[in-house]
Amino acid sequence: MSTPLDIVDIHTHLWPPAWGPGGKHAKPSGAFSPEIYRKITTPSALVDEFKTAGVSLAVVTTTIESLFGAEGTVDFGGIRETNDWLAGLVASEPSLAACAVTDAFAGEEGAAEAERAIVELGLSGLVIDSSRNGKFLADPSVRPVLEVAARHRVPIFVHPVAHPNSDVLIEGAGALGNSLGRGLMNGVAFLSIIKSDILDELPDLHLIFATLGLGAIVQAARGGIYGRAERQRQPRPNIYFDTMGADPAIIRTLVGFFGAERVLAGTDWPILPALEAKSLQASLAEAGLDDAAQRLVAGGNARRLLSLREATAKAAE
Repeated sequence: MSTPLDIVDIHTHLWPPAWGPGGKHAKPSGAFSPEIYRKITTPSALVDEFKTAGVSLAVVTTTIESLFGAEGTVDFGGIRETNDWLAGLVASEPSLAACAVTDAFAGEEGAAEAERAIVELGLSGLVIDSSRNGKFLADPSVRPVLEVAARHRVPIFVHPVAHPNSDVLIEGAGALGNSLGRGLMNGVAFLSIIKSDILDELPDLHLIFATLGLGAIVQAARGGIYGRAERQRQPRPNIYFDTMGADPAIIRTLVGFFGAERVLAGTDWPILPALEAKSLQASLAEAGLDDAAQRLVAGGNARRLLSLREATAKAAE
């Protein structure tokens, strides 16, 4: 009998109390069902559900878009408050890690908060929006935040944001149209990076994209660092995609294109339920992954990314 998988969910969400029911910045449930709204504002709901499912670690994020919307200025006081809350949350609950939130499009101000959250608060990585105010990741305004992450060797989760014409997409295809639009924004963010020189200039930068953006691989495969010949070479770029669930066909596509060492288990909880240990193992096997690859995708890759900073510090001693 095989050893149970060590599962790390790289893609989960919580809102801080200030943005939850009764908080000073309370947000309406919006498109969320009452149950999803309850979960995203209740850390114990995440901890309990993942423990029951057999998930070892959840990496929590709170995004700029969820706090301040998709456009306009942001309140850095609110961002700092959120990161302080995240740091307290993970300090009190060993089954949680957290990526600090910052506005990556705010230049040096966004970088300063990223630095504070990583160095002073000890958070495990960063979460940034795919796009803001018509800009994507290769925009010069984002470079200071990318440099902070590369310098400290912490991963960045690049989270999907709503398409500017999401109302049209929703009218045409309902909620799935909105998700497709978010995938387009995440995919363009991915393409903006690989069409730039950023990966060469910042070799210690590690970027994680959501599977909603998977359609961009069709364009990436047309040449450059993800052309057919280039995909056979090592090392591959430090770009990763999460699984957003456990569909074997999607996992097979991700691993076939990026390699097992560049795919991470994730859900987008509470939008999707927790990964259940036995069903995830079965899905990974159905996707054609051997035991070693299953362990990389389930949690090994995430553990490696989350420990790069500590490994570097030890090597320097």
